[in-house]
Amino acid sequence: MDEKSQSRDVYEAVADPTRRKILQMLANVEELPLYEITTHFEMGRTAVSKHLAILKDANLVIARKVGRETRYRLNAAPLREIQDWVSFYEGFWKERMVKLNLLLEEQNMKPDVSLDFQFTSSIEQVWNALTDSDTLAKWIWKNDFKPVVGHKFQFRAEPNEWWDGIVNSEVLVVDEPNLLSYTWESAGESTTVTWTLTKNSDGTTHLHFDQAGFSEETKARHGAIEGAKYSWMQMGEKLEKVLTEQ
Repeated sequence: MDEKSQSRDVYEAVADPTRRKILQMLANVEELPLYEITTHFEMGRTAVSKHLAILKDANLVIARKVGRETRYRLNAAPLREIQDWVSFYEGFWKERMVKLNLLLEEQNMKPDVSLDFQFTSSIEQVWNALTDSDTLAKWIWKNDFKPVVGHKFQFRAEPNEWWDGIVNSEVLVVDEPNLLSYTWESAGESTTVTWTLTKNSDGTTHLHFDQAGFSEETKARHGAIEGAKYSWMQMGEKLEKVLTEQ
């Protein structure tokens, strides 16, 4: 088996929750027989054996015969590649957070619009409403949003004689289900929108909204910031209605 196939097998092997549980069990002991592993699952020996065979093919477990009994032990070495892969993206996220912080510093850090919403829906439901394109269209506008850092997308509203109805955006941060941030560029104005989600002790959700980076010209324009605040308050009300209907 070549190196590429081996790597793929490792990722496929750990993708299944049953196999991850088996690896966790084997990590805490020197070795375990098949019958003892089976007692931890609501499935028969044959099904557990199939999972162990996949782990064995990926070189994540090593089997040895002791009489008629087969014993299994963990071989953690192949997991190093996954650790390296995860470590790379940890660095990636840290870099993105640094960029976001720098961007907010450039925009004087203090948000120009700041709002708080309370929803009875779970944090997972609110996160879905913020990141699912079809759901977003129900309370903001039509869009081609994807919760992927670096993804460029548009919100598209009905145009009028003063505005083309297009908001150009790029995803900056996706930290499910707690933080989402993207740029918001429209009508010559470039700002940053940030949603922060917090799960309350009773299972409800607190949603905090910030929009920062309005130009000094816009800030000086009478009613401009209040107009933006009012628009987001209306969208928040629509979001509450969408969540209630789910």
